[in-house]
Order: sequence, then structure tokens, then C-alpha cells
Amino acid sequence: MSVLESFEKSVIELLATDVLTARLVHEVCSNGKLVSLDFTGGGYFLTLSSNDLPVERLVLDNPSVNGKVGELLTGFVAFIENNELTLECFAYGGETVPENFRDMGVAVFV
Repeated sequence: MSVLESFEKSVIELLATDVLTARLVHEVCSNGKLVSLDFTGGGYFLTLSSNDLPVERLVLDNPSVNGKVGELLTGFVAFIENNELTLECFAYGGETVPENFRDMGVAVFV
């Protein structure tokens, strides 16, 4: 069972499309092991591990991927390093991202 919500899978697919194979993205999104999920108030960091992920550091920030719930606008960036992928979700304008954000029906757009 995946630890990712469907919108997070979409975000990772959008961010990783030019860097990782579609097969690897699917494998990580479906079978990656949860390392941590940390809420910061202004967003969260979700880290997955997979032996198939690269060791070298990659920053996935293009295209600019955003999410929206009500009036709350967020952005996403992913980092890969040491066989781990960390998805960062952050709020624009210093807003607070609630801890139930992942369950709120996030709409993703580029």
C-alpha cells in the first residue's frame, strides 16, 4: 500500500518526468518506504526510500508545481539523495498548512 496521497503521486510525476524513468517514478510512488513525515506549520516534508533511487543529489523544481485547497496555495519541490526522495510542500505567503492538509482534496496544477 502506498503512503502517498494521489495528489502527491501526481506532484512527483510532474517534477520527476525529465529526471527519472516513468517505471522508477511508479515504483517509488507505489512501493517506496516511508522514512518520515514532518509538518513544519508552513508545510511538510515527506521522505520515501527506495534502493532504485539515485545516490547523487538532485533537486526537482521544474516545472513549478502548485496545489490549492480553498484559498490556501502551496508549492512543491522534491529532493533526491542517498536513495531517498523528499517531497517538500510549502505555503505561499507565510500561511499555515494544517496537519490534515493531505486529506483535504488538494488540486494540483502547473
